[in-house]
Amino acid sequence: MAIVRHFFLAYFYDMTQYDPNLIINDYGLPMWQPFGLPGPATPDTCITFNWWIRDKCEHYIILADGNPAGFVIILADKSQLAPDVAYELMDFYIAPKYRRQKIGQAAALATFGLHQGNWQVFQLELNLPARAFWQAIIKEYTDDNYQNLDNDTQQRFTN
Repeated sequence: MAIVRHFFLAYFYDMTQYDPNLIINDYGLPMWQPFGLPGPATPDTCITFNWWIRDKCEHYIILADGNPAGFVIILADKSQLAPDVAYELMDFYIAPKYRRQKIGQAAALATFGLHQGNWQVFQLELNLPARAFWQAIIKEYTDDNYQNLDNDTQQRFTN
């Protein structure tokens, strides 16, 4: 899905501030450093280079007033998940123009309504805004009936 891929580049740039393994390479593109330099040289190769398992996931576009405002990627491939997990919210992105307008909150709650079962949601340890966002969303969604794991960087719940 082209819109998700386009947003993914912006998302990956954003994530470089929270993960020391995500760097900006000599071409000005974000990449996972352990894959080795020089890395991708064009935006299209950058997305492909960093896409990993996302081709096996469900992709959703978040709309605001009919316009693309972000994306959600859900992993539901049982071979890639822990035995007691059915769904992982892999990636969630709201473009800066649409942040702090409750669009992300509505999209997150709608995302969980897409599938029933055992969910897990991860955040990068240094991404304090995401950690606060997901703690609040999941607490509300589950009526405070969820597990907070790995120093509050992973939440698990059943809906």
